[in-house]
Amino acid sequence: MNRISVALRCTALAFATAAVIAATPAAHADNTREFEETPAPASAPPARATLDDAAQMVNTGDYRAAMPILTAIVKADPRNADALNLMGYSLRKTGQPDLALQYYNRALQLMPQHLGANEYLGELYAELGQIDKAKQRLAILQAACGTDCVQAQDLRDAIAKAENRR
Repeated sequence: MNRISVALRCTALAFATAAVIAATPAAHADNTREFEETPAPASAPPARATLDDAAQMVNTGDYRAAMPILTAIVKADPRNADALNLMGYSLRKTGQPDLALQYYNRALQLMPQHLGANEYLGELYAELGQIDKAKQRLAILQAACGTDCVQAQDLRDAIAKAENRR
């Protein structure tokens, strides 16, 4: 099973302490803005494309092909935290960090302990040199899935890499 599929399936199992839940809005409140819908790229999604289809495209690095599918899913179900997270990831990987931030924050508004969104938002913060915010995401992940879950390990690695660049 690939990493994105694992993340999609793990989100339902995530839990966090009351302190982490209480801290979550403050951890990303300064970056929340009104959610802007991203226009779909010119190509239309394939008929009956699913979130799994989009996740498979993301796993192969075909972010631009995944975006129309994710746009259609989010339009049909604006509360789909998994689709919002994958859209944020695709936007980040295509050089659109501001839009990615909006999608991650929207996913976290809907599901504060979403493993993928917490990891990827933390990675975005690390890429932007906002190490303290990345570490906040790491703390949330560790409370939700432990120190050994793949999302916490990957974010810890991203933070270490960002700290070494300083």
